[in-house]
Amino acid sequence: MIRRRRAEGGTSAVEFSIIAPVFLLLVFLIIQIGLWYFGRNVAEAAAREGVSYLRLAGNDSDPATFEPQAAKIASYYATQVGMLHNVKVTPTINVSTGRATVLVSGTLHLPGGDIRVEQSAEATLEQFRGDPRGDE
Repeated sequence: MIRRRRAEGGTSAVEFSIIAPVFLLLVFLIIQIGLWYFGRNVAEAAAREGVSYLRLAGNDSDPATFEPQAAKIASYYATQVGMLHNVKVTPTINVSTGRATVLVSGTLHLPGGDIRVEQSAEATLEQFRGDPRGDE
């Protein structure tokens, strides 16, 4: 009895044509997620930079004068370091609670399309007081 072998010459090409698109989609999805995470971290770091400047307004008679400079610092960080576009920075100081907040939002241009990221940071205003023991 003669056994014939089946021809399997095109099998690997067919298998590759099925698996390759799924593999490439997975690779590009991982890259997109990594870039989104990078943009999110940049927005958060920019908000922290702005809030660290706002914290210095605690002993000032008009803390609101610190807000434009804090917005400029956070915006510069987000655009120059993180490559975010259409950056909007919203710094606020709540004197009654002694808290400073900076909200940073921007657009990250990705190969698959633009993604909007938004992060905020909050901190307590620094209050410098004299020594309560007084002069002895």
